[in-house]
Amino acid sequence: MCMDSLKDLLASKNLDEPTEIAALREYCQQLFNFLPDISIKNDCIWLKVPNGIIASELRMRITEIQTRCGLTQKLVIRIGY
Repeated sequence: MCMDSLKDLLASKNLDEPTEIAALREYCQQLFNFLPDISIKNDCIWLKVPNGIIASELRMRITEIQTRCGLTQKLVIRIGY
């Protein structure tokens, strides 16, 4: 059994990132295998995705994403980087 030290755990954690953003990032990585560009502007969470296929899939699952990731703000999905 490998035990990580507290220093290693804190070094890998982004303390500035809200938990809902981290959850959304993890959701995209697990289900669609891409690293999203996420920003918060004007009480909206902007999720930039690489192509229209992923954007369409995410738009169909937007209610599931909001509940699973605990989003409190409106999610806007945008294509392109």
